[in-house]
Amino acid sequence: MTNVVVALVVALLACGPYLAGRFGPGLHARPDRFEHRLALPLWTVAFPVAAALALLFRERWPRATLGWTVAVGAVATVVGGGDSGAAFLPIMVALYTLTLHSDRGTWLAAAGGTALVMVVTTVVPQPAVWERAIGVPIWVALAPAVAQAVRNRRAYLAEAAERAHRAEQTKEIEARRRVAEERIRIARDLHDVLAHTIAVVNVQSAVAAHVIDDDVAQAKQALQHINDASDTALTELRATLEVLRQDGDPRAPAAPAPGLGDVDGLLDGVRAAGVVVRRELPTDLDGVSPEVGLVAYRVLQEALTNVLKHAQADTVEVAVGIDGGRLELCVRDDGVGAPDPPEYGHGRIGMRERVHALGGSIADGPAAPGYLVRATIPLRQAGR
Repeated sequence: MTNVVVALVVALLACGPYLAGRFGPGLHARPDRFEHRLALPLWTVAFPVAAALALLFRERWPRATLGWTVAVGAVATVVGGGDSGAAFLPIMVALYTLTLHSDRGTWLAAAGGTALVMVVTTVVPQPAVWERAIGVPIWVALAPAVAQAVRNRRAYLAEAAERAHRAEQTKEIEARRRVAEERIRIARDLHDVLAHTIAVVNVQSAVAAHVIDDDVAQAKQALQHINDASDTALTELRATLEVLRQDGDPRAPAAPAPGLGDVDGLLDGVRAAGVVVRRELPTDLDGVSPEVGLVAYRVLQEALTNVLKHAQADTVEVAVGIDGGRLELCVRDDGVGAPDPPEYGHGRIGMRERVHALGGSIADGPAAPGYLVRATIPLRQAGR
């Protein structure tokens, strides 16, 4: 439909000046401007019409369309005594279309050939008026110039759309990455909380079951430890799962994240399981950020959980110190355990991920007697 409209408009515009210039009163050329022209028969108006009709196929066959319009324009120029004005509009539209749909070499060759043909057909019929041919290359060059501007504009818009599409994809990928990281963080927290609590509950329930017939007081004490550990676990679970609430959900009171100030609670659970605890903790925690304190707490929690679950230890030593801008912690037991480190489970992987995320280092393995976990965490992370 667009090509039909273009062809009709070009035909009307091309025929109007053609008729006005050549078919004045008496079908004679106007003597005030073109005294050299001959009167033209009415049928010559078919030239611009034929050239304009070819534009119906300009997008399907751009080269053939340009060749046809140039040929018709050349004949019309010769018949018109060197006047090529009426032939130029269809040629410019055809050359514009060819430039849009071809490479640089093709449209440059086409523009050069068109200019040469039209200059020759303008000058040859009447060499005395050669000055009229000077403007022919300018008119020919105008069509490719406009086409290149349109092509550049389209390329810019396409590139902008592509950048917007890539930005949207990047945004989605980043959102999925953050969701995955948050899931891993929640899984780590749940593992740390539940593994430690269940280990304490397991040990204390076994104690209660063993002594309940002979020592009711000790059984009650073991059950009390189970209750305390359960309360602590529920509090931490509420704080961990708080991030899963949606906007508008009723909010439960959120407990602050645990830190080094809460380590004594972990040690009490280990003592209640019958393990002797030797501790060395810093008294001044002002230089320890909540983030570093939380990671240190989780590492100690996992290490002590493994002592209860695997070590069969009588004593565990817990040492935390601050030295040269670093927080150093060490957990060592005297248990028999396994001769080789167990396979990396969620707990050990979680310890490493937490410490490495803050730029620290961690190592664990057998240390006769027993097992040793040692970690170093910078008090200030890079870029903060």
